[in-house]
Amino acid sequence: MSAGLTRRGFIGAAAAFAAARGFGALPRIGGGAGRRWYKGNLHTHTFWSDGKAFPEEAIVWYKSRGYNFLGLSDHNLFQDDPDRWVGIIGDDEKDVMPEWAKNLPHRYCYNAKRRYFDDYIKAFPDAVTRVAADGRTEARLSTFAELAARFDAPGEFLLVPDVEATRSVEYADGRYHQLHMNYVNVPELLPSIAAPGFVRRQKDKPLAEFLAEHARETAALAKKHARRPLFILNHPIWTWYDVGPEVLVDTPEVRFFELCNGGSPFASADGLPADGLDTDRFWDVVNAFRARRGQPLVYGIGTDDTHNYRGEKADMCIPGNAWSLVRAESLDAASLIEAMDRGDFVTCEGLEVEDVAFDASAGRLEVAVGAGGAPRTVRFIVSKRDFSEQPVGKVTVRPAKHKDVMRYQREISIYDDKIGFVAKTVEIPAGESARVGYTLSADDLYVRARVEEKGPTVSTAHLHPKGLRCAWTQPYFAN
Repeated sequence: MSAGLTRRGFIGAAAAFAAARGFGALPRIGGGAGRRWYKGNLHTHTFWSDGKAFPEEAIVWYKSRGYNFLGLSDHNLFQDDPDRWVGIIGDDEKDVMPEWAKNLPHRYCYNAKRRYFDDYIKAFPDAVTRVAADGRTEARLSTFAELAARFDAPGEFLLVPDVEATRSVEYADGRYHQLHMNYVNVPELLPSIAAPGFVRRQKDKPLAEFLAEHARETAALAKKHARRPLFILNHPIWTWYDVGPEVLVDTPEVRFFELCNGGSPFASADGLPADGLDTDRFWDVVNAFRARRGQPLVYGIGTDDTHNYRGEKADMCIPGNAWSLVRAESLDAASLIEAMDRGDFVTCEGLEVEDVAFDASAGRLEVAVGAGGAPRTVRFIVSKRDFSEQPVGKVTVRPAKHKDVMRYQREISIYDDKIGFVAKTVEIPAGESARVGYTLSADDLYVRARVEEKGPTVSTAHLHPKGLRCAWTQPYFAN
């Protein structure tokens, strides 16, 4: 690593924050059957949209810390424009939108602070720069093809095409819902977003229908490129319960959602159960209905949603918080996505496990947990076949401190406790390793496991249990 990438000016605050809390290289969990585990993050932003780093800097952060694959998922664009430049402004200057950007489908970062540029040019002295007509320095943003050529290493690191499609729906009664979706391994912008007259905010569109349209459009575009796509519903309950579980129940085309995303602070609301409606609870509601209907289960992934690389906000949108470990045949996009499609991956947030195995014929899930410095808890979670599809109650919630009450007012359905039922708990003392398991009962629809260890996490702005480092398996049906 060059000298420019080791000084505190380059993501120094976030790196120091992580180091102070004891986060370094984590042990790689075991492979098997000709496959190995690959670590990756599929939600990260750069100066191509609203991230606070040049793309090379973002890639080096992850690659230098042992990540094997990465997606630069900038908003509503694919990084294929060879003539995108950012201006360099003083540290105290405001980032003002230029005329050329006023019709773009997303609010981008149009300029980079001088201190960011100084870090960048020291680390990458071959960066392309120029002096604009107004006398300002500008730096050209490297394209995906240029970045892949520079950083890809067979068997070690892979940059995958990735786009965050950012849309929203506003309803006649004033309610407003954001709908963010990542699509991976498709090197082109979705036609609906690239089309002239693109409108980011739709009016009175059913969320399930809108989500399904994007999933189908992604599949069609992937077929055109002869690629295997991965389509993900992002942070469904950010910022304020934007996408309820019922939406995913009604869109079986969608197989993945962000279970762990450190993208936003989130406050629970009055009237909800003690555990609120976190993404674990969301996940089980979706899969209970899907399992009963014989539809594909939804898998949960872990991402950083990185925007801040230099400690601009020390508790949110920072790198190194959550990731996915994928057990694949090889480090290429098709193999990674094939493995994820079959649920052969683990979602991690500060904690990993040694191995995961599911015997479909016996309906048995086993998890091997290595010795840790603190006690660890393994919870096997199921939903029961006789759960009630009728909510046991509905709660109208709203952010207490927000002036625009109707904009974020939501009606939340609460389902019975046979959904997301903890069927077995195993405590593992500090310093001990164990292989533990659970066999599905006749009245279980599926099983998944969550491994927990008390302790601080890199980010504190989570949409899942606080004060816990976690690792999640995917849910499994019996044959």
